[in-house]
Amino acid sequence: MKCPFCNLEMMEGYLKAGRYVQFQEMLDGKKGQEYLVAKSFMGDAKMNGFLCPSCRKIMVDIDLVEERPQR
Repeated sequence: MKCPFCNLEMMEGYLKAGRYVQFQEMLDGKKGQEYLVAKSFMGDAKMNGFLCPSCRKIMVDIDLVEERPQR
């Protein structure tokens, strides 16, 4: 896949985290909505994607998970 920013070839792989991968929205410097984008009951939540080593961008496809993780 070509990087949409620099047009060089991206590396295919996956982004790995602990049990959850979350996205925290920021609105005017304040926390907004929190989105759970990947989870794994046994740990190592993964999202397939691409990394551009040139411009240091990552692209991943996500399926939003409806429920939020318990804190």
